[in-house]
Order: sequence, then C-alpha cells, then structure tokens
Amino acid sequence: MKRAAFALCLALLVQASVVAQAAFDFETERQKVLELLADEHTDIGREFAKATIYSDARFHFGRAVVLVREFDKAMKAQGYEKKDGRWVLNAKDALPQKDGLSGDKLTAERERLGKKRDAAYKRLADKIRAAARRARDAQAAEDALALESFLNYYTPDDAEARKARGHVKIGEEWGPSFAKTARETGARHLQEAGEGEKVAEEDPQGKVIGARLWVRKGTHTVARAVESDERAARLHRVLEGIILLSRDTLKIEGPVFNGRQFTGTVVQRQEHYLAMVEKLSGKTGSDLELARKLAGSSQKDPWGFFCRESGWPSGDDMLGNTVAINVLYSCRGGGSEPWINTGFSYLMTGRLLGTTNTVRYTVKEEGQTAVGGGAEEPDLKKKSEGPQKLRALALFQAQTRTDASLRSLAVLDLNSLNMEHAAKAFSFFEFLFEKHPDKARQWLKLRPGQKVAEIANLEKALGLGVDELDNQWRRWVLTTY
Repeated sequence: MKRAAFALCLALLVQASVVAQAAFDFETERQKVLELLADEHTDIGREFAKATIYSDARFHFGRAVVLVREFDKAMKAQGYEKKDGRWVLNAKDALPQKDGLSGDKLTAERERLGKKRDAAYKRLADKIRAAARRARDAQAAEDALALESFLNYYTPDDAEARKARGHVKIGEEWGPSFAKTARETGARHLQEAGEGEKVAEEDPQGKVIGARLWVRKGTHTVARAVESDERAARLHRVLEGIILLSRDTLKIEGPVFNGRQFTGTVVQRQEHYLAMVEKLSGKTGSDLELARKLAGSSQKDPWGFFCRESGWPSGDDMLGNTVAINVLYSCRGGGSEPWINTGFSYLMTGRLLGTTNTVRYTVKEEGQTAVGGGAEEPDLKKKSEGPQKLRALALFQAQTRTDASLRSLAVLDLNSLNMEHAAKAFSFFEFLFEKHPDKARQWLKLRPGQKVAEIANLEKALGLGVDELDNQWRRWVLTTY
C-alpha cells in the first residue's frame, strides 16, 4: 500500500513538472523582453535627441530596431514614416548628423542623461530578472539562463547573475569559466615557447630598407624586428606559441609549413614598411598598390609576412593570426574558406594573447573583421577590443537572431566578411571546441571544401545538420556567454 502511494505521488510530481514546463512559453517571454528593451531604448534616445546629442540618440534608436526589427516607435523617432508597407525617411524630420552641443556643455548634459539612462537600465534589469524567475518557477532553468543573458549588458557587474551563469573574472572583466581556462592554457604555451637563437650576423634585407633587422631563429620560425633584439625575441616566442597552441588544439604532430620556416617581420616606421613592400614583397600592379595602403603584407623570399605596428600587441596579433592560418593549412592540406580561417585564427590569438584585432584584406579592399579600439557600448558598427567583446557581439546576435547562418557564412568571400560575421565565426569555433572537440578536429582534418561543400564536410564530421548546429550554437551562447 505504501509503495503504491509513493508511486502515485511520484507520478503526480512528474506530471506537475511536465505541466509547469509546458506552462512556460519561452518565445512569448523572449518577445516581451525584447519589446521592453526596445521601448526603453527609444525613450532614452528621445531624451538625448531633445538635448541635441544626436550621436547618442542614434545609438539607442539603432539598438531598438535591432532588438525588435523595425521597431515602430524608434523608426518614427528617427524621422521615418511608413508608406505602402515600407519605411521612408522624411528629410525634414531626420536627425541632424552633428551634435548641437560641444565641449563642457556636451560633457555635462551627457553626464546628466547618463544617470537617467543608468536608472532605466536598472529598471530593465529588474524586469529581466522577473521573467527569469517565472522560467525557474516553471522549472525551465535553461530558458531562465537564456533570458538572464540580457543582464550582461544592462548590469554587467552583477556578480550574483554572473556567477549563476558560471562566469568568473578574467582580468578586469567577467567571462565564461572555460574562457579563463583556455586563456591560461594559451599563456602556458606562450611561456613554454622559445625566444629563438640570436643571429649575430646582420640580415642583408635590413640594408635594403635602411634599418638594422634583429633576428631570432628557431625550428619553425624566424622572427625579425627593427626595434631591438628584445622585440625579435618576444615575436619569436609569440609565433612559436601560436604553433604550439594550434597543434595542441588540433591534436596534430609532425612538421608544419611542409618543412619550411615562416619568417615574421615587424617594423615601426612607415618608410621601412613601404621599403619592404616596394623592394622585398615581390608584388606588382594592383597588389602592390594595395599593400602600400595596408599595415601588413606577405613576402615570398623569405616566405612569410611583415607588418608595421604602432605597438607590440598589433604586430604580435597580426603575425600570430597569419601563423595560425598556415598551421591550419598544414593540417588540412589546403586553404580553408575565409570564415573558417577567421574563426580558427581569432580563437588562437584570443587564447594565446587575449587579442583579436587583425584587419583582414585581399587585393581588392580591406575587410572589416577587426576588433580594436574600445567602445563603451557594444555597438555593432564600432570597433572594440579582445575576445570578450567578440563574445558580446555574438551574444547580441543570438539574442536578436540576427546572426548570419552557417550556410550564409560559407558563401562569403574575404571582402564580404564584417565584424558581425567575425564574431559568429569566432564564437562558433569556441562552441565546437567546448561541446564537440573531437568531432571539430575530425572536421578540420578533412580536405577543405569550397563554399557549400565545406558545409557538407562539417555535417559529415559532426553528424548533425547545419541548421541544428546553428540552433545549438545560439542556445549555447545564450546560456553560456
């Protein structure tokens, strides 16, 4: 009798749990949250517009129309009206391009309105928490985490919310615990990498550009720097560290670069960079013209890459990025598609150096995948720094479902990649190596395919359809970032 009563109670509890879960409609709650956020950003934007701080107003209106596609209030606040189902800008109602305030007045008014904005963000955070509580009350814990992902933006230093997501401090910023572990692994590889053997003889190419080239030489790489031997030693450690980390990540052994040595060179002055482009790059025609405008270029003799840097991190990142792509080339026996090179190389520099600021380019024009600088707001149209900002961009795309699908990424050429694409690619590689590491390695050891053929490779290795991988990635980002 007691056993029967226990079984009945258990059945009722299970039934109650199922009913509770069914009672929580994530899609409806998500849409409510998005509309609350869009509405508040529109109101904040109006306040800035009234104060003639149009740049800030545009940011908030812009965020509103991404949170809720073509959010009616925000579109109208920018001077648009709907005609025949399309939004049309009325020139007379458009926001002026230039702020109406400047100097101390702009600073004071921005500070005043900033306090009102912060109070509004606090109200929004309370509403987000309330939605998450409803999810937890319905025993929908994952849905609660997904809703709480919005707190990252509106209360970024909420330690309780961060810890609930499994976040820890990575330097001064909060981030997923796996990211801290990965960064520590990268730092260890950097420490283990050698500084190379100092070459006493002067490099003859130094005379060609009118500067001394300090040289450090190792098994896989040669590092050259105009600044000092110390700079060359640091660069060699970075290049060898990237090789160690890339090989460890991919689980590959044996020679890289088909037994060749990669030569990485950093200079600081524009005249030295231009001399290398014009006398040593081997480029002609439009390739030469483009190389003159950029900060980095490939070199055939010796095989490698050189760049101009304003400070150490930029050169380390650009050359480390290039080496990671070439290790991947060695692993696959051929070149990968741009989104794959971007995702993998940013993963490597992000873990080894904590940077992701390489500007990509082809012989036609610069790409826009770099993150460097530092915007206070994670505005998709501005540049920001480091892997944590790429995660913020990826999270915003997952929250609003504005990310490019993997099918879309697969057909993009290098010139078509932008920062949103770079964030998705980087984040997708983080997802793969956290959730499907062995299958990710299996995929990256397959002979590269072109465009959609690479998607077939991915599906084959992962054993999942690409649409399901997109869905899994979004859910992982929402519950992890």
